[in-house]
Amino acid sequence: MHLSMRRLSALYKAIVVSIFVITGLLICFISIKAIAAPVDLDLPAQPLSNSLKLVAKATGASVAFDSKVTEGITAPAIKGRMESFEAIRKLLAGTGLEASTEGTTTLIKRAFEPTKDTSAIDLHLDDINIRAKRYTEIGPMPGLALTKDEIPGNVQSITAKQIKDAHSISLSDLMNSQLQSVNVNDYQGNPFQMDVTYRGFTASPQLGTPQGLSVFLDGIRVNEPFGDVVNWDMIPMNALAGIDVFPGSNPIFGLGTLGGALSMRTKNGFDDPGVQADMLTGAFGRKQFQLSAGGSHGDVAGFVALNLFNEDGWRQNSPSKVNQIFSKLSYRNDKLSLDGSMLYAWNDLVGNGLIPIEMYNQSNSSVYTSPDDTKNKLLQFQIASAFQVSDTFNITGQIYNRKSDRKSSTGDVNTDFSNKDVATRRPLPGENAVCAYGSTNGVPNYYVVTSGAINAIAGNGDLSLARAIDNGTISAGQLLGGLNGAGLATLSQSIGNGTDLTVPADYLAAIEQINANYIHGANGGAAGTYNNADFTQYYATNFYSGGATWNQLVGNGNFYTATLNGNPIQLYIIPADPINVDPLTGTCGANSINSASTQFVGGQIQQLDANGSTIPRDGKYAAGGTGTGYIDGTPTAIISDIGISQLVKGGAVQLNWNTDQHKFMIGSSLDHATDTYTNSQRLGLLDSTRNAYLDPANIGAEYTAASAPIRNNDFNGSSDTRSLYFSETYSPKDNLHFNVAARYNYSTVMTNMRTRKDTAGTNVTDVTSSYLDYLVCTGSGLDSCDQYLLNNPALNQLATNPDAFFGPYIKERFNYHKINPSLGATWSPTDNLNVYANWNQGTRTPSAIELGCAFDRTPTLGSNGAIQPASLAGNTSCTLPNSLSGDPYLPQVVARTFEMGARGKINENLSWNASMYNTNLTDDIYFVSYTATKNFFDTIGRTRRRGIETGISGKYDKFDFKLNYSLTDATFETNTTLASADNSSVDQNPTHGDYGMESIHPGDRMPGIALNNINASVGYSVTDKWRVGMNMVAHGESYARGNENNEHQIGTKSYTYIDNSSGTPTPVTVVKNYTTSGKNGGYAVFNFSTSYDIGHGWSATLLLNNVFDKTYYSASRLGINPFSPSINGAIGVSGYNYNSNDWQSTNFVAPGAPRAAWISVRYEFEPDRK
Repeated sequence: MHLSMRRLSALYKAIVVSIFVITGLLICFISIKAIAAPVDLDLPAQPLSNSLKLVAKATGASVAFDSKVTEGITAPAIKGRMESFEAIRKLLAGTGLEASTEGTTTLIKRAFEPTKDTSAIDLHLDDINIRAKRYTEIGPMPGLALTKDEIPGNVQSITAKQIKDAHSISLSDLMNSQLQSVNVNDYQGNPFQMDVTYRGFTASPQLGTPQGLSVFLDGIRVNEPFGDVVNWDMIPMNALAGIDVFPGSNPIFGLGTLGGALSMRTKNGFDDPGVQADMLTGAFGRKQFQLSAGGSHGDVAGFVALNLFNEDGWRQNSPSKVNQIFSKLSYRNDKLSLDGSMLYAWNDLVGNGLIPIEMYNQSNSSVYTSPDDTKNKLLQFQIASAFQVSDTFNITGQIYNRKSDRKSSTGDVNTDFSNKDVATRRPLPGENAVCAYGSTNGVPNYYVVTSGAINAIAGNGDLSLARAIDNGTISAGQLLGGLNGAGLATLSQSIGNGTDLTVPADYLAAIEQINANYIHGANGGAAGTYNNADFTQYYATNFYSGGATWNQLVGNGNFYTATLNGNPIQLYIIPADPINVDPLTGTCGANSINSASTQFVGGQIQQLDANGSTIPRDGKYAAGGTGTGYIDGTPTAIISDIGISQLVKGGAVQLNWNTDQHKFMIGSSLDHATDTYTNSQRLGLLDSTRNAYLDPANIGAEYTAASAPIRNNDFNGSSDTRSLYFSETYSPKDNLHFNVAARYNYSTVMTNMRTRKDTAGTNVTDVTSSYLDYLVCTGSGLDSCDQYLLNNPALNQLATNPDAFFGPYIKERFNYHKINPSLGATWSPTDNLNVYANWNQGTRTPSAIELGCAFDRTPTLGSNGAIQPASLAGNTSCTLPNSLSGDPYLPQVVARTFEMGARGKINENLSWNASMYNTNLTDDIYFVSYTATKNFFDTIGRTRRRGIETGISGKYDKFDFKLNYSLTDATFETNTTLASADNSSVDQNPTHGDYGMESIHPGDRMPGIALNNINASVGYSVTDKWRVGMNMVAHGESYARGNENNEHQIGTKSYTYIDNSSGTPTPVTVVKNYTTSGKNGGYAVFNFSTSYDIGHGWSATLLLNNVFDKTYYSASRLGINPFSPSINGAIGVSGYNYNSNDWQSTNFVAPGAPRAAWISVRYEFEPDRK
């Protein structure tokens, strides 16, 4: 039975959700079974520590104790079937020790006499890991048992408890408040779509952002193949067991690790038993429900996590929906660990991006234009395994399949107008823009008449003859039969657009006969050779409206032939009148349109001013640049739709040896990715809230994209990466460790792309429609005509037949390979001090989107007569995220990092760290914005990130605190130029060779990266059940995107140049008003939280973000604001100013959220709680 695609999609989703539900029910069943799952025990009398370990291993419990507490104590023999807690109680009987539960762990400590001092005692607890060894994951995969003191770098970690207590809705928000050298930029305006910057390198969900961090979830690299982007909304927070951030260009983590790697681990039923439910509600209409459950029974365990999030958003028209389900089934015995997991997410995110600073000052919740809707979908499967061959040797491996899809629709402001964009209108009642011709056989009706008839009509055979025939002035007896033979082909309606025409055979014969029998003096002419182009004047010229006579079309319009008796006769071919001639004026087409206020030119009805001149839609193109522009029919919005489909498959195997002096691993991985990209754009209007919508009837008829989508390019690509890597940590002494590692990567990137080839630019406003020169109907009445073509212009073939205007597919294959090494050492001169140093190298191959949007610097003669880079002067451009340009090869980026630092403890309650680093990049790739919608990737030579990281954390009595400071200095280190349309230091004269280009010099700071960054937190336990806390996140000043040379200043500049694009030299005056400094101000935000343990697993939390209601913005970009106040331009309903000389070049900023509060209620059911 045939099912529609919609039904198949619904069926597919239902199957996936059903699998998760069944898995969840299974896991809950396992969890319940684990609560009271007794085991058979037979333990002899022996040291207590040995008995506790055996109980933990046999029952699957987690037990922790201070080894000094159990020293010298012998446990009694126990035998029988019992639960873990009962077994532990029997072992502790008479020992002076007691057991208590904290989280999922059973703690063993001394029982205190009531008369003794009951002040808090800090215990050093040894965790007993059960079921199988749990390995510290150094690298994407587990297996190598290294402590942080053995790793030469400032590794930062966030535990599952910290994740839970933070109540962060996204990873970006969590890392911003917890980690050193991290800041976030909210360019998109959505909490799940923030850019995360670490040490000046970015992991972002936004296409076009050069990525410098690799992100892993259980060893799977989640940077998507198309653009290396990271979709933070795909990662369920309540499924994470921990996060580690590894600094530098560590080659073990593979390609893309330029500044660091983020490695996340998910929970499992063995180590994370119990059920937890969390419900949150409050400001911005935010509602969140989280549920997780885990448990084990014997050698089998399961875990499931569900996250449902919905909010209206604090800015206008910015709702978000996030849905995530994660499940894992596990098997473990003494040797083998096997996990199978599945992650499914389907999210709908609206982020309306940056707003001009002037709008921000009026209302920080406003949006520039909307909507900007992104729908993400992910389905990921993984099987991971670890096999303990011996006490010192294990093998780990994984295979995975990851399919992700993104569909987005964005409504942006249209700024792409030229002097060719002039005011037009549609036909008024009584006007016939298209002359319609009747036909009985697909050929316009015509007459063949005798010379006698011609001579009888005044005008010598012009079109008045056809009128005479129609009104009966000429008798039918004077007319000969036409050439309407059988089998005539129907005229193509597309001939008015210039395509080939197949001329009917009898008409071709008639034309040949005209030429063959035409008398040139005394000599007869010979028939010539004909092709379709010979007849374009007849078929592509509106001869009625143009006033042309048939005589003018075929010479004298007469030919001689012979009668049956051999006598010569002179004949004429005359077309019939159009069937929609105005009865009063006797006109159609241009003659029915042309007047003092309008003209019919180029198939369009153009409006004229009092001087008889066309009216530019953009007032900049009026004389002196001071016109008002034209509101009616001017498209103010561009609506773009993109679709990205990605599939990644891969696997890896790793061999690990852990001995006293050597921690060695060798591994290999293979990853294969495919991606496809589709896009289209349409023109629309903006309403009073600057919401973009489609309305073809109220947009100029000449704009094809108002009525139909325009495709920009077709793309598919693939990449294959094969890697071989190793790491060796040699420990000649317990406190001295040397590390050497290397990874060899061989990558092949294939792009298969075709792009538009029709225009000198890619602006959709250049794609125009035209009224047909004439329309052939299927009968003699107007009801037989195509009513759309009779009353509307024919759509440009970019919409009706886009394949004809695309170039051929160009398949390119690029190979990249390199060995990346790492060297380092750590030394612990005392138990409380560890120092380290490390040098490493990493690489990143250009992604498909970077290769498809590379900036071509080849000097090229532009249409304005100036020498410009080919990407600016030629026919290709890249309008991310809407189109690719298919430009040149880019080399891979190479990063080399040196880091040194120290860490330690002042006492048991006070820890600290300090480090400094320097990362140098060669052939760095940077994203350049040339206009609001035209962008490129460019290799810019050398860049550098260097900085300092310090932190201190501790506890005192009921207080705990943490303070992190980082200095991040990210600079360009090469003289280069970048395109930047709105930088005040840039030459805005398009006839100059450096038009629109800013000069970059070594030492110029990179935009969006704050030099100074601080995060701090303090907590206080009012009672055992009540806790309050405050944290602060502060970032210093940074430069706006577009101000890469740090030279942008406030002021006004004007330029006058001669524009030749229309064929007529026209003076154009450009005025640029720069209203802001091109910097992003520093800010500090304070957040408050308090939680109370109600008891029996219930707790409540109050969150208050931005306590002091600080107004701030986290990121900015130089841009031009079409909603600027009027100097000369007309202002539309949306606030759009129709003279671009009035537009202000300003800072577009990412507003920070105002003060807001939420309440969370949590229930935790732990199997070991008594």
